[in-house]
Amino acid sequence: MKKIAFVIKLFQDTNFHGGGEKLFFKLINKFIHDNFSIDIYCSKSNVAKLPGINKITVVQTPYNHNLPETTEDFYNEVRQLIKNENYDFVISENITPPLDITFLQGHSLVHRQRKLKNFIESFFYKFRSVKTKRIKYQEKWLNRGYRKIFAVSNVLKNDIMTNFNIPEDRISVIYPGIDMPETAGKFSLNNKEFLTFGLCAPGFKIKGGYIFLKALKILKEKGIRFKAKIIYPKFRKNLWVKFLVKLYGLEKNLEFLPYQADMQSFYSSIDCLAVPSLEDTFNLTVLEAMANKKPCIVSSYAGASEIIQDGHDGFIFDISKNSAENLAEKMILAANNIENMAIYADNACSTAKKYSWNKTYSEFLQELSKL
Repeated sequence: MKKIAFVIKLFQDTNFHGGGEKLFFKLINKFIHDNFSIDIYCSKSNVAKLPGINKITVVQTPYNHNLPETTEDFYNEVRQLIKNENYDFVISENITPPLDITFLQGHSLVHRQRKLKNFIESFFYKFRSVKTKRIKYQEKWLNRGYRKIFAVSNVLKNDIMTNFNIPEDRISVIYPGIDMPETAGKFSLNNKEFLTFGLCAPGFKIKGGYIFLKALKILKEKGIRFKAKIIYPKFRKNLWVKFLVKLYGLEKNLEFLPYQADMQSFYSSIDCLAVPSLEDTFNLTVLEAMANKKPCIVSSYAGASEIIQDGHDGFIFDISKNSAENLAEKMILAANNIENMAIYADNACSTAKKYSWNKTYSEFLQELSKL
């Protein structure tokens, strides 16, 4: 029986804050099913123990990702805890001090800095002490080296290769998976006369919220009928977003939603998901929407664009320039071809079925067997 340690900041079995937490939870459960010996080391956990896991160790050393020296202290503590355990694999998350293997789900700060288009914003980014310190630590950790790096998309792989000179054969891409819903029946529009577009934007700017609003403005100006729903829990506090909604005349077209514990209800309430992300290593909502027969319009910067065939099972738009105009063009294409939405929906669902958690686990296990 092989022994595996997972080292993650937050371990929980429900209410995942993002695709990364779900990815690790799913992998851990697959290893348990195959009778691997599993230990968890984390900073926080919502459970003390789970069936199949030998132990969940909550390390008391503080762990603040904005203070990389605390991350190093945390990992040094873990290193002491595991030194006599003889694990076959020690799997940690993201760009952190190397123990053995890392599975990346977030971009490096160097990538984020170079993606800033505004000169002033980019200039001041370089002089933010928190950012510059974290960049130095990320460079140190990557140069120190992992036995193997896994990434959730080629977008993320290219970030690490380009910005840190990591050889291509050191990084393997493994896409996240999906749980197919039991209730994904035939595609049907929420309104037969127009489309309802959706956006999940807890981080409004980085998830392309402003691009989405501008694209809706273009649709409005061109006389396209539509509705839109945006998951954005902080809407009431964002006066600038409120101002833009009023300025663009979108009050009657647009609904803001709080945090959605039940995403199935959200997917059922829309016809097409927009993902205009400025940065997104994958975006699991794309697969989830596709599994629910909701075609997606995805930014070229999102890793999930790699699994979509433009015009077949969804749409991809160029976000590098004229982003709102390019998004609006794809939205208008969908809106003017309502009769084809059922075809896009069926194709999207067929694509989603190819990306099961079993596939993710099988590919991961295969790569580990090579080490």
